[in-house]
Order: sequence, then C-alpha cells, then structure tokens
Amino acid sequence: MPRLNRQDIDRKTNKPNPKQTEGVSNDSILNRAEQLRRDDDIIRTPKRTTYDIDHAIKWFIENEIQPQLETNNQTIPVPVIFAAGEKWDNVRRLGYMRDEKGMIQSPMIMLKRNSVSERDSVKSLDVNRPQSENVRIYQTKYNERNRYEDDLFPIPTNQPNESIKVYVVDIPKYVTIEYDMMLWCDFTTQMNSLVDQILPYGRFAWGNEQNRFTTTIGSINFETVNTVGEDRLVRATIPLTVLGTLLSEQEARRSTLKKMYSIKKLTFEQVIDVESDIFNTTIVPAQIIQAQNIINSGGTVIVSGGGSSTTIDSAVLLYLTELSDKQATWASTTTVTIPYAVGLNPATMLAATKNEFNVYVNGQYIDKAVYAWTPTLTTQSIVFDTSILGYTIEATDTIIVNGRWV
Repeated sequence: MPRLNRQDIDRKTNKPNPKQTEGVSNDSILNRAEQLRRDDDIIRTPKRTTYDIDHAIKWFIENEIQPQLETNNQTIPVPVIFAAGEKWDNVRRLGYMRDEKGMIQSPMIMLKRNSVSERDSVKSLDVNRPQSENVRIYQTKYNERNRYEDDLFPIPTNQPNESIKVYVVDIPKYVTIEYDMMLWCDFTTQMNSLVDQILPYGRFAWGNEQNRFTTTIGSINFETVNTVGEDRLVRATIPLTVLGTLLSEQEARRSTLKKMYSIKKLTFEQVIDVESDIFNTTIVPAQIIQAQNIINSGGTVIVSGGGSSTTIDSAVLLYLTELSDKQATWASTTTVTIPYAVGLNPATMLAATKNEFNVYVNGQYIDKAVYAWTPTLTTQSIVFDTSILGYTIEATDTIIVNGRWV
C-alpha cells in the first residue's frame, strides 16, 4: 500500500523513491495547499487523557457528592485521595493507611484505577491508518478573511468572497475505565452513612464542567479489619465503571486538529437571448430547457428579450414549466367560472396574465380574442363573444383551461 511521501520528489515526473514504496502505485505527494499555519490562532488542540478522567471523577466526589461524617458532634468532610504507588503498596500490605506519625487514617476515600479497555459498542475500524472522513467539524463565527464592517461608517474596500473557517477534530476513542473506590471508617454506622451518600449518584454523569462521563456503581463489598493491638476498622469497596473518551494531541505523527477554510464556489452566469417575453406565452424556449441542469444545481440564467432581462432561478423555472389543466364550470351561454387562483409570478410577484393560459372547448383551441378574462388570485370568470365564436356555450360542453395555476 503506498504511503504519503513527506520528502521532496521530482514533481515533473512524479517518480517515487523505490525504497519508500510499499506497492506498485506511485507514492502520494504531500499537498501543501491543504496545510495551514496554526501559530497565529488561539484555538488549543483538544486533548483528553486518562489523567483528565481521573481528575474529573475525583473532582465530582469532592465537589458534588461532598461526603461528610459526624464525629464528636462535628461534621467533618471525608478526604478523597488517589492511589499512588506508595499509598497503594501500604494499603495492599496492611489493609489501611497510616500518616507520617503512624496513625491510621480514617475516615478516608481512596480511588484506584484498575483497567482501561476499548468500548465494545463503538469500536473503531480495524484499519492501519485513521480514516480521513472520521472527524468532527466545528465552525467559527469570525475569521480574518471575513471581518466585521461598521454599518454607519463602512470602509470602502473590496470585500473577499465569504469563506468559513472550520476546525476538523478526529473522533475520540471510546473506552471503559474500571475504578475501585475504597472507603475506611471507624464504625459501621459511619460506613452506612457514607454509602448512603454515594449510592444516589449511580448512573450520573460524573466530572467537572469540561469533562463529564456516565458512571455506574457496582456491587459494594463490606469487611471489618481487626488487627491485634489496633482499633477495629470498617472498610468497603465500591467498583465504578466509567464510560469515557480519550483523544491525544497527535496520532500516527499527525495532529488531531486541522484548520481549513470552506471551498469557494465559482459560478458563471449564462445569458440567453429570446425573441419575445417568456411570461407572455405558455411556450418555454428551448434554450431555457437546455440550461435546466445549471439552474437546478443552484446556478442562474439571465434571459434577455422583449426589451427586458429576467433572472431565471429554480423557482422561476418551476413556474414556467409547471403547466396544469383546470376544468371550467358552466354559468351561462356566454360565461364559465373556475374556482381556482392563478399562479403568482416569482420574478414579478404579479398574477399570471391571460397570455399564459390556453382555453379549449371540447378539445378545440379557442383564440384569445374570442373571450374576455382578467386572471385574478381568486375565482376566475371567462366571458365568450358568441358572435365571433359562432355558437353558444352549453352545459354539456367540456371547457379546459391549461396554464400556470397555483
């Protein structure tokens, strides 16, 4: 499999170095156009380590749960420590902890991390290199390419095209971390009170403002330590299962945060010359039909003809091409009605005109000079000149009006 060649190669012939080629295809060339400097921005590369999760869990116990016990009619906070190497060795040999003067430290809460494993439900792809599409994109509200302007006193400068600055961050690793939270007390009543304060926080999101993780409390084990010549010590072990995420600053010798700008789109306006006004007929020019793909993809076409120019976008194109039939209702020997509103021209914001409709009586086209009709945005009324038409309108006649209806 070819890999990215970070060294300079002959860009004229694109000849790879045989020592660095892993396959039969050419090595990829490092595209410097995709690399942007980051020494001038203030965005910190996101990072979350196991230490951050440890600190978040310890912070939640100290600041949110705030375990307390009553001793000698006084309420004292229970200290929370993390199991460093020396402390854990002392606990493993003796079953409890002593201070510098040899006194047993009680009450006390100690956290110990047991294991870190990848979460089974959201495992990453089994590939050698991270996928380029497996990222999260964050957009900034302001960047130096699109500076804010003063509305009252604008600076007369040529503004560049809009470009959005985005930061692309890799998807973190979803892990499950197992902890043991060990509690020491002098009396069983104190242990019961301490456990009662911790149990309601099961399946809560433990952590501080920036880092919060779903935490599950497991089965609690109680034991009593009776040492010869020492005071009795009550101890409990509470397993914690934390669903966390890990993300380092660099993975596979690449930064997990990349800065880039949105792609600028260059569009060209197409001008079409027609002989008549496109809104004065039901026939759509063939040039507009041929430019239908450009208009539907977000472009615009300027139609020049009839002494004016009109910009055709997707809304105007739909208005021109969507022709439908409405059947008229017989009112008298000269008049028919249609209980529908005509279409609204999106270019002129006016109702469709008479020339944008064709009238058929029993399948025969009727010239527009034969009837009088002013299209409205309500009910339509068409009056025929029977002297020119040559016959009267009967109730059994089928009258269809084809055109631009709503």
